Amino acid sequence: MLFSISVMAQEVTKQERGYFNLTEIGYFFGNRTFEYQTAKNAFKSTTDGAYSLSLRNINGVFITNKISVGAGVGLENYTLTEGSRSYNNLLLLFLDARYYFKNESNTFFVYGDAGGAAKIADNFSKGTMFNLGIGYKFKVAPKTAMTGSFGYNDQTIKREPDVTRNRFYGFAVRAGILF
Repeated sequence: MLFSISVMAQEVTKQERGYFNLTEIGYFFGNRTFEYQTAKNAFKSTTDGAYSLSLRNINGVFITNKISVGAGVGLENYTLTEGSRSYNNLLLLFLDARYYFKNESNTFFVYGDAGGAAKIADNFSKGTMFNLGIGYKFKVAPKTAMTGSFGYNDQTIKREPDVTRNRFYGFAVRAGILF
C-alpha cells in the first residue's frame, strides 16, 4: 500500500520528464535604438519603432518535473516600423531555462533565455540577447502540449570597425508546441 501511494504521488505527464522539443513562432513589438560613433569618445543615437517575426526551436531536458533547461536556435527578422526598408536577419543561439509552477498538465511557467546572434549577413559582426517572461502550458494530446507566452526581449547587434550598435527592446508574444 505504501508503494502504490508513492507511485501515484509522482505521476507526471510526458512534458515533465526527460527530453523535450519545443517549437515556437512569435511576434516582437517595441523600439530600436541605433547608436553610432561620431568621434573617438562621442556617440549619437536615434530611436525608432520596430517589429520582428521569429521561429525558434528548443531541445532540452527536465531536471525535475518543474525545472527544464535547453539549448535553442532561432531565426528572427527585425524591421523598422517607420516605412524604412532597414531590417536585420538573425540566427540566434541561446540557452533556455523554465520553471513550471505546478506538476500538472496545465500550468503557468516563467522562462529566461540568454545567448547571442550568429552572423548570417554582412551588416553586423556580433550580438547578444536575453528574454524574460511568463507563459501557460496546456495539454492537447497524451504526449503533446501547447504553450503561449508573453515576455520582454532585448537584442543587441554590434558592427565593427565603425562602432555602431542596434538595440531592439520591447515585448514579444509566442505560441508553441511541446513534445
